[in-house]
Amino acid sequence: MKRNPVYSTHIGAASVLLIFLVLSLISFAALTLVNSRADYVLSQKMQERSIAYYRACHEANGFIAEHEPALRNVSFDEEKADEKLIEKSFTLSEFQTLDVAITPAHEDDDSTYRIAQWKVVTHDENLILDETLPVLKR
Repeated sequence: MKRNPVYSTHIGAASVLLIFLVLSLISFAALTLVNSRADYVLSQKMQERSIAYYRACHEANGFIAEHEPALRNVSFDEEKADEKLIEKSFTLSEFQTLDVAITPAHEDDDSTYRIAQWKVVTHDENLILDETLPVLKR
């Protein structure tokens, strides 16, 4: 009696499937790690930016409180509004400042001053932002 050899591919298919599954999990884990690292770096930058902005706002509020008594007795005049403008810049970063300007308020207004400008300004004209996408061009 002759026995025919039994060829089985079940063990090989399971091994290939297991290898594919492990490689997929490793790939997704690496992508997750890279993405979470990028999110962490971005959140650190945003935290530093927020701290710098609110520190400058705090200094600007102190500046306004310091000059508010001087504006109490000054009357508002449309023609001389630029002469009575009190302005100052507060540093946010090496390229940006918070520019604040105050003027006396109108006579019919209850407040003693009016904020003419409260603006974040980028001062370096040589600042080049990279807004390109790494796309293959033909």
